[in-house]
Amino acid sequence: MDSKKKRMIEVSLKLFSEKGFHSTSIQEIADQSDVSKGAFYLHFDSKDDLFVEIYKYYTETVLQKLSNMHQETGNPFDQFTKQVSAFLQLFKEHKEYLMMHFRENVHLGDKKDELILNLHKQSYDWMEDRLINIYGEEIKPYIVDAIILTDGVMSGYFKWIAIHDLSFDPDQLAGYITKNIDILVQGILTNSASPVFQYQDLKRFKQRSDQSFQAVIEQIKSQITDLERGERQQIEEALHVLEEEWQKQEPKQIIIQSMIEHLESYATIKPIVQSLKKYV
Repeated sequence: MDSKKKRMIEVSLKLFSEKGFHSTSIQEIADQSDVSKGAFYLHFDSKDDLFVEIYKYYTETVLQKLSNMHQETGNPFDQFTKQVSAFLQLFKEHKEYLMMHFRENVHLGDKKDELILNLHKQSYDWMEDRLINIYGEEIKPYIVDAIILTDGVMSGYFKWIAIHDLSFDPDQLAGYITKNIDILVQGILTNSASPVFQYQDLKRFKQRSDQSFQAVIEQIKSQITDLERGERQQIEEALHVLEEEWQKQEPKQIIIQSMIEHLESYATIKPIVQSLKKYV
């Protein structure tokens, strides 16, 4: 990232956390960043655009940091604890980022909404990956409930740390948080109750998955046009069953997985078919 742009992001973040988004002028940001107002507009279309860039820059920094730690330890629970500690350390170093979230409610329309949804999905995917690594297949039916609880515990600590300017040791707090998340998740698994929410209830995620899933199906259809008629018809029938089941309110996973496994038997389309698994 351009050094001037990065400096303006850091300066504006500090100003927004201290004074508020609406009370901070572009001129103040330019002055404290040692750039002209014209230079500001070379990097950002508006103050709203700057706000979106701050959100994107710091959230992606955190997610990248966590991603880089993926292979640091072989034990999934210890890895999770280390990643939470790194998460806490980053926010300890950038409390202004937290304060900006808790004091501002800025509506920036579709641009920010889309960004937030993208980052929310990345966060969901990260927590899903961590929890499945720790608890295995058993957690999958309850994964949305487990993620909501995990996110609630972590978000609650971030909120109180920011509002009350609490001092803490990242390693110690991370250990405490993950141990209590473990208690909650173990409770879900031993309770044997039906899940409260499932992935298909997350309508905005599901809508995106539907679009991506359908795009893969269309790609498969385009690749089988030159196959022999009998083989092409068999694939088309399997795709029809797969599409029909996917679009149901409560699709049966066993049918979807069976169709995907069947389609994988065709060498021509196997690599594309395998990409469907990430949506299941």
